[in-house]
Amino acid sequence: MTTHLPGMPLPTPSTLDINIRVTQPLNVTSFSAQQRVTQYVMQELSTQLGGDAAELVVAERVCWLVPVVLTLPGKGMLGRVGALRVDAATGELLTDPRTEREIMDHAQQLAERAALSAGA
Repeated sequence: MTTHLPGMPLPTPSTLDINIRVTQPLNVTSFSAQQRVTQYVMQELSTQLGGDAAELVVAERVCWLVPVVLTLPGKGMLGRVGALRVDAATGELLTDPRTEREIMDHAQQLAERAALSAGA
């Protein structure tokens, strides 16, 4: 499990001693978050997309960060094209149109590169 602490200034040189205590229900497993993202992207964006192994992120909300990967028949998984978050307590998928557009743009670029390398 990885914990991200975005926007936390750390003076240097210094000694770092971090104790984190977060109390929140963890009602959604990493596997369930991955399944939720896979189901969503396959139904709403492309059947060639899926979720990969999730990381727990502690920020303004405790969420699973699920990488979205592109897979093509005959080529397998080509790579990561973005990520979506799933609330670890409620299971709510946290997405927006801009994020989804970026995922689709990255997927198209990756697929085009794969087609070019296959044709070379």
